[in-house]
Amino acid sequence: MGLTPAREDAWYQSGFGHGTIIGVLDTGVWPESPSFNDRGMPPVPGKWKGICQQGQDFDSSNCNRKLIGARFFTKGHTVASPSSSPANTIQEYASPRDSHGHGTHTSSTAGGASVPKASVLGNGGGVARGMAPGAHIAVYKVCWTNGCYSSDILAAMDTAIRDGVDVLSLSIGGFPLPLFADSIAIGSFRAVEHGISVVCAAGNSGPLQYSVANEAPWIATIGASTLDREFPAIVQLGNGEFLSGESMFPGNEFPSTTKEFELVYAPAGGKKGSEFCFAGSLPKVKIQGKMVVCDRGVNGRAEKGQVVKQSGGAAMILANTAINMEEDSVDVHVLPATLVGFTESLRLKAYINSTRNPRARIVFGGTVIGKSRAPAVAQFSARGPSFTNPSVLKPDVIAPGVNIIAAWRLPEDSRRVNFTVMSGTSMACPHVSGIAALIRSAHPKWSPAAVKSAMLTTADVTDHSGNPIMDGDKPAGVFAMGAGHVNPQRAIYPGLIYDIKPEDYVTHLCTLGYTRSEIFTITHRNASCSELLKMNKGFSLNYPSISVIFRQGTRRKMMRRKLTNVGRPNSIYSVELKAPEGVKVRVKPTKLHFKQRNQVLSYRLWFISRKRMTREKLSFAEGHLTWINSQNHLTRIRSPISVTWKRK
Repeated sequence: MGLTPAREDAWYQSGFGHGTIIGVLDTGVWPESPSFNDRGMPPVPGKWKGICQQGQDFDSSNCNRKLIGARFFTKGHTVASPSSSPANTIQEYASPRDSHGHGTHTSSTAGGASVPKASVLGNGGGVARGMAPGAHIAVYKVCWTNGCYSSDILAAMDTAIRDGVDVLSLSIGGFPLPLFADSIAIGSFRAVEHGISVVCAAGNSGPLQYSVANEAPWIATIGASTLDREFPAIVQLGNGEFLSGESMFPGNEFPSTTKEFELVYAPAGGKKGSEFCFAGSLPKVKIQGKMVVCDRGVNGRAEKGQVVKQSGGAAMILANTAINMEEDSVDVHVLPATLVGFTESLRLKAYINSTRNPRARIVFGGTVIGKSRAPAVAQFSARGPSFTNPSVLKPDVIAPGVNIIAAWRLPEDSRRVNFTVMSGTSMACPHVSGIAALIRSAHPKWSPAAVKSAMLTTADVTDHSGNPIMDGDKPAGVFAMGAGHVNPQRAIYPGLIYDIKPEDYVTHLCTLGYTRSEIFTITHRNASCSELLKMNKGFSLNYPSISVIFRQGTRRKMMRRKLTNVGRPNSIYSVELKAPEGVKVRVKPTKLHFKQRNQVLSYRLWFISRKRMTREKLSFAEGHLTWINSQNHLTRIRSPISVTWKRK
């Protein structure tokens, strides 16, 4: 479920995304979901040139004023996997229809209609609503059982540009790539040239440094955060101890879930991988009617539950390993089950090894809201700095991505539900795509860079309690949360924005040392870097966040930034600065007086390193710069600052 809009002018003046079109590249759509009901939706925008492509179990009748277009792309997939083409793949549809659920979930998160009394088998009840429930949705199916192929992604992005979308949402991409080898970076540059905002998932390879994907500066790169909603499912051990866990399994439907079962972990006689509950690894005679402990990892979490059930197990405890630590992504399991964190899993296994007859029961607690500290950075959320372009801070922002409830259809589950829970930066991405649609609806003439600037400079850096957003047991840094947690209410009217033209990105690529051929591959522009850099001496990209790199022998850096007034005329802003440790920072001027709306004023920053190079190859520091409206102190335009020292 998207964030519930507050009854304030900004939301209503955006019309909840009225008139905008969100294009979603994913696994397709299940059009019968109530999230795609078009009741109360306005007519299809006149600019729309897309179609509702006919295919297997899908025709034009499946589209309406909410779901205005749907296409599917198979050529790349068919060439790469000829033996498993979409038409021949089990439980796959050669059409825009979604057989995986992922695309249905992301589409409804971005722009799904309001659905009252939504829940997942009684858990998390409420109104399911996309971030921009007034927006139209167009679906481009590019992901199949065997993956998402670059040629299909590029074809879909080019088609979406011609169709007339305003926002492109891609919950796709796993690892950082050079921009000239990154199909999403290449396709998104074309989209941005046409005024389309592109929002992408940062990836789920956290907490490793340099793991953030979709790093192009013209893309909004989104990490994942937690919610203050929990689904407690406590493990009561036979010795009377309790282990904290979470699950969305509906305990009240199964009286046996509170029964005490014998516990078994990596049973004797099991095959290789029995600790992970691989298919075929669990001996039925050893686990029949018992509660099975499965280590998390390798195979899917829900898949482990299916394996346990098929092997005769009565219940399951999914145990985090050191890789996952305390991360708590829940699932809709097919048998009584719960997930426990790494600390609790060590206690659980110690108990199993301490007695000949280990036993336990699971006590399901339903839905609890407001008891946990949130938002916090999700452990799996990919981290910066950017591997290919550390001069731009990535990820850009974080958004809700843990235990997100949205539309769903699961063919292999006999429990017919319209909603399910999923976690990942894939879930965070469409939240921001919906917010981008809200901003575009309120400001239809804004550039993609302006839309992104509005989201970055108004992001929150504190949680609901007013304390710093956390990353595990420490305050979150810029490489974990970027500019902070996106705040849709403030982003619609940011006061000032940092704007960037497409040609500025070309000059930026020149400063990074890309060759003429590589720049042409990315931008389809025949650029002369020597001429561009001569015309733009001292160029720095007008990005909303600031990344400074001191290499060995360099102690001074100067940067320029330009701000455009999108608020009231006669506005005065004063600078507030927190310099990174080891760096002296000067800003000139320290006040900006905007006499007119849309007036552009510039400022310069000087960074002077006071830190001596150490034997470490890399070291980091961070701070922030904020422009505060003198008449209204609530209007604050904040830019995070990252400083990196590199020996080479």
